[in-house]
Amino acid sequence: MSRTAICISATLFGFAAIAAPALAQKGTGESSGVARQGLKLPIKAMSGNIEAIKIGRCEKTTGRADEGAHLIVQMPDAKINLHLGPTFALRDELKQLSVGQNISFEAFRTDRVPKDAYIAKSIKAGDKVFALRNDSLRPIWARGRGGGGLPVARGGGICWW
Repeated sequence: MSRTAICISATLFGFAAIAAPALAQKGTGESSGVARQGLKLPIKAMSGNIEAIKIGRCEKTTGRADEGAHLIVQMPDAKINLHLGPTFALRDELKQLSVGQNISFEAFRTDRVPKDAYIAKSIKAGDKVFALRNDSLRPIWARGRGGGGLPVARGGGICWW
């Protein structure tokens, strides 16, 4: 391999490593996500039935992925909007979730989201567990999962950030 090819390969690898975190959604007007801010947010374990699966444009996100996936979950004492993440990164997981399905999940919230809104860390549906964020709340797709181009956002603004 020539010296030029090695330099080009190293440069492309560097750009790919930088671009992966940029694809994550950063929330309601934040310049960086909760993992980069080093926030130690309490994680709450909850469960309920999926009432709706919403996919749509996230108008207030500061990340590059402006189309997000949410579950509207009916719990015994409340209905919540559970943000999963950008649609492009969760295609496989979304295919395995359905309206009426009972799920349990770990979630967190910040003061910047509405009172009925949470962000999923992990979801358990039947015998399947979907880890969406690690222990520092960094999204799994921020490590390069799901690469490729971002889809064009469609639909109304269903996201709250």
